[in-house]
Amino acid sequence: MDALVAQLGDEVQDVDEETFDIFSQPFSMEDLGMLDPKATVLDITIAGRDFEITQSPGLLQSSRNGGTTGAALWQSTFRCAEWLASPTNFLYTSGILDSGSSVLELGAGVSGILPCILASHIRKVVATDQSYTLKALQSNIDLNARSNRTTNKVKDCNIEVCPLDWEKDDVAGFLHAHDFQGGFDAILACDCIYNYALIEPLVQTCADLCRSRNRDDHRTVKRPTICVVVQQLRQAEVFEQWLSAFHNLFRSWRVPSDLLPRDLQEDSGFAVHVGVLRSR
Repeated sequence: MDALVAQLGDEVQDVDEETFDIFSQPFSMEDLGMLDPKATVLDITIAGRDFEITQSPGLLQSSRNGGTTGAALWQSTFRCAEWLASPTNFLYTSGILDSGSSVLELGAGVSGILPCILASHIRKVVATDQSYTLKALQSNIDLNARSNRTTNKVKDCNIEVCPLDWEKDDVAGFLHAHDFQGGFDAILACDCIYNYALIEPLVQTCADLCRSRNRDDHRTVKRPTICVVVQQLRQAEVFEQWLSAFHNLFRSWRVPSDLLPRDLQEDSGFAVHVGVLRSR
């Protein structure tokens, strides 16, 4: 943790100041941030690896209760995947993630590119979202993990897909049902903050997942779970409400530009924050 904090620099102290600073940056938002909302199949390349992603334009445009944003691939996920693919990512160089680590992704959507990228770096990836995304998510993971397994050392069966609804599901029950009581080294959320109503459930889910990582069976203290939040900057009011809720429960840092690729740095229209659950 000391190495991580040293790299991240100054902790966020004031929510209003952080919001003002971020939204004072000169960036343009030309669209909502989907890579191509009309395409049924996307062919993309990340760090030399080819991916074929099937998404659902029809579902995206439907009026399904509970939202449809998971039906498409978003810029934030694509940019985060490129960042996580780099061996110089500070999560790897600081020792937060290594070949024995586990990561849970919240709001994974259908693409599966983050689990596929992470799977070649760590021991276990759990991709979660509402049930409506899971069939397509599993299909995309199966296709792309299989096609990259030989050349990129993606391990068999180290990606698991599970339903997790922040508004409805009990986190303790979820962890017990899937035998995840030991918790995770990191929680990852990409572009999950776009709706006032989802902010409190999302932040509480992050906190509950982080609290599960207390002690192992030998009663030795584990390193705390790191919560990584990547988002496209859209509405200052939504961002501020999220950060206020997050800051109440987590020590928070904005990842500095020198630790990020150009597409996630200041003035890019995106921001990356890291949180560590506060001690009670």
